[in-house]
Amino acid sequence: MTMAQRHRTNHMNPQDHPDTDDLWRAEIERFEFDEETWDTAASAELADELDLYRIQALADPNFDASYYEWDEFILENQIWLPLEQCCSDGVLLPMDQRSLRVQTCPKELRRALGRFFEVCPAHVKHHLALFYYSLVRIDRARRTGDPEWRPKTAEPYPRG
Repeated sequence: MTMAQRHRTNHMNPQDHPDTDDLWRAEIERFEFDEETWDTAASAELADELDLYRIQALADPNFDASYYEWDEFILENQIWLPLEQCCSDGVLLPMDQRSLRVQTCPKELRRALGRFFEVCPAHVKHHLALFYYSLVRIDRARRTGDPEWRPKTAEPYPRG
């Protein structure tokens, strides 16, 4: 990048680059999965340091019902992308780091994500976070060749 290009990039008018809400929504719209991808993501195992949540899930007779209820919540509210962004290697980041990762996320998605984090039982939350982290990254890697995505470096969604 030339100095002139860098200067223009750093000094653009707000209307000269896409709104970050649009970048988040565009990436959400691009998300696609098939049964094989779903099955692959579902086979991911919690990290060893989260073994307590695996044990709690095994001991909870309502785990499956709660898992499916919160899975529907994630799908209905389209929060799979912000949930994926709140993880590192499939493990939920500490709350302050999660907040930084989603600070540019559209408000309605942050609100639904906040509800998920506040109300979903911890042993369900960690399983779903791993599942959606895996699912979203498998899809993105298939589509783009790279599982990484951050709003700061995202490409605008093609219009038209």
